[in-house]
Amino acid sequence: MRALPTYENLKRYYLWSWLLLAAHLALLTIDTPQAGIPASLWALAATASYAFFYLIPALLMGYLARAFAGRRPKATKTVQAILAALLVLPPSLIQTLLLADRQIYAMYGFHINGFVIELVLTPGGIASLGANLQTQLTATLLIAILIAVQAGLCYWLCYRRPAPGVARLYLRWRWLILLLVGVSLSERLAFAYSAATHYQPILFASENYPLYLPLTMRKVAAKLGIADSAQHDDSLNLKDSALNYPLTPIIAEQPAKPLNIVWLVAESLRYDMLDPVTMPRLWDLSEQSLRLEKHFSGGNMTQMGVFSMFYGLYANYWTPMLSAKRSPLLMDVLQQQNYQFGLYTSQRFTYPAFDKTIFARMRPGDLHEGEGGAAAWQRDRQNVDDILSFIDHRDSARPFMSYMFFESTHADYNFPEESVIARPYLENLNYLTADFKGDIDLIKNRYINAAHHVDQQIGRIVAHLRERKLLDNTVIIVLGDHGEEFMERGRWGHSAEFNRFQTSTPAVIHVPGQKARVISGISSHLDIPATLMALLGVRNPPSDYSLGFNLLDPGYHRDYAVAGDWNRIAYIGEAFKIAFPMGATGAVRKEATDGNDHPLANTDAARQAIQPAMVEIMSNINRFGSRKAASSKTNQPG
Repeated sequence: MRALPTYENLKRYYLWSWLLLAAHLALLTIDTPQAGIPASLWALAATASYAFFYLIPALLMGYLARAFAGRRPKATKTVQAILAALLVLPPSLIQTLLLADRQIYAMYGFHINGFVIELVLTPGGIASLGANLQTQLTATLLIAILIAVQAGLCYWLCYRRPAPGVARLYLRWRWLILLLVGVSLSERLAFAYSAATHYQPILFASENYPLYLPLTMRKVAAKLGIADSAQHDDSLNLKDSALNYPLTPIIAEQPAKPLNIVWLVAESLRYDMLDPVTMPRLWDLSEQSLRLEKHFSGGNMTQMGVFSMFYGLYANYWTPMLSAKRSPLLMDVLQQQNYQFGLYTSQRFTYPAFDKTIFARMRPGDLHEGEGGAAAWQRDRQNVDDILSFIDHRDSARPFMSYMFFESTHADYNFPEESVIARPYLENLNYLTADFKGDIDLIKNRYINAAHHVDQQIGRIVAHLRERKLLDNTVIIVLGDHGEEFMERGRWGHSAEFNRFQTSTPAVIHVPGQKARVISGISSHLDIPATLMALLGVRNPPSDYSLGFNLLDPGYHRDYAVAGDWNRIAYIGEAFKIAFPMGATGAVRKEATDGNDHPLANTDAARQAIQPAMVEIMSNINRFGSRKAASSKTNQPG
């Protein structure tokens, strides 16, 4: 029977595991240029200390397991197997999480967080990533390699005879701990100083580390004269208060001839896909409708994008609405006016949790999910078949509302051969092996083909409404939930930045009786509810229930749009786009770009220029959060 590993051997094993983890962690920052020696030294210190912090749970588990095994009179094969597993698997799990985190950060610009955890734990969440079978097999192989490397390290260092001189490792281990404590303390103080003085290279570098816990001492620094702690505090804080939504009761008089509503949303469909070549059918509809040429989503992800178009509110209202399971006023009014519903998605209504927000009060029989099984383009096509059947078999004496969420344009961008208009394209998009920089044009061609397929399905619905002579009494809304970037500003995908590629979508609104026209200025998803509520006979001003405005008003004008994600809120104007942290402390990137999404040389001047808008946004963040905040009403778009 093989002897239990000695504690000295365990020290060797965890020392080398720490070095292996540090090497892996260094890959998170290898592609991030460090601005000067201070930031590079800081990154080295953070890598060393955080690799150790990540390893602590595995180290404690291993030592406790060894101590328990040592108390057994005889270490049976079962005990030894359990001990070996507890030595190998926890460090392997940490390496696997780092691997996943590195990939998520490279693709989306954020680390594993509550959003990712919710995605994994929620039905349909993992499928929403669009990973194909080859990607899953590659991930499995990489995880197996990580476990094999860790198992080999454990065998070599724990179960072989200790090398000569290993007794001296005790002192080295003790001094190593002291060294790591010193390095960690130095790194923390350097970060605190950078936060106080707004030294951005270190603040930005800290974003590379998962679970980074910043240390800020701005008040202390201010007292020492290092910096004024309040002078640069750009964070926009969210008050903890109960919902007050709407501000006043809704008064509505249903029109004598209520309009039907067909609401079509395409995943990741960005603004420049709307042209006569890529989406000719939608383009033709836009020539007869209201076309919004500089339209922005309320977020850079599905959750906030779809939320904003139904509620007309900023992204920060998602959490209180979800907690209260509060449906949008728009859907309430439709139900009160006896609309019949056919609601379809090629994903799930449970992820994001639209079944507990937007469609919280809908009958389960009205919600039709198409997630899983067939390819995304096939699910989209089947859902359109079902929508056409719903329209044909509805109660013609009642108005109807149909909603459809297309999935074809979600990565890995799915389409049939007959929808191909852009060649060559990447035949198989494997997230783990793709060369995103080298293959980005081929990847984008996949996206263009998927958008063309979505256009074909939109064309089917419009043609069906025309054939059934329903166009003259049906509102048609076509939007993207958010945009999609293809390295135009350094990233692929969405959820990372607030540039136009990630936040701007096509927007076409067909309203019977309205002349075709184009709004070339800024518009927002937040304006959709106010526009529809007016058509439903709601007399309240939009400010009673939303932060948007009626797009059909002759004097419609918006100076800026607002988009948000989990932690930030962004001002999007003609001259500037500036993101601010939401109630965050420490290293939260505060992007500031010009109107074309290029970095600004003087961000302070830009913030000063938009100060009135910042005050307005800050007020709107809590507008529906408490009774006390309900009194002010603004006439400016937010």
